[in-house]
Amino acid sequence: MNDKKSLKALIVDDEKVVRDFLARFLKLEGVESVQAKDASQAIKATQAEKFDMIFLDIRIPGINGLELFRMLKKIDTGCKYIMMTGYAVDDMLKTAEEEGAIVSLKKPFEMEEIEQIIERVRNG
Repeated sequence: MNDKKSLKALIVDDEKVVRDFLARFLKLEGVESVQAKDASQAIKATQAEKFDMIFLDIRIPGINGLELFRMLKKIDTGCKYIMMTGYAVDDMLKTAEEEGAIVSLKKPFEMEEIEQIIERVRNG
């Protein structure tokens, strides 16, 4: 393995195709990942282990992604949060960024955006 800092990510999205895609891409970038399809899995995962970054879909079944972001932030204050959406929810994304999310990604993702986020997290 190269000398890059190893990172661990949590991917929270109800769409399996999105989780799998991001997990494969992160693996290519040397980032280990865990997947969660809903709020319950995301909370359990965050309580069980430490993540460097969490990719969090703003539209999660049963809960507002912004509320889940706030819950996860209370569990892991040092993590970097990346909000994701395929919808026009700019007000929610803006609020998440004001409350500490480092960036918001619009689906479909650009690979360069994800690479930049990984580097940003890696470099502190």
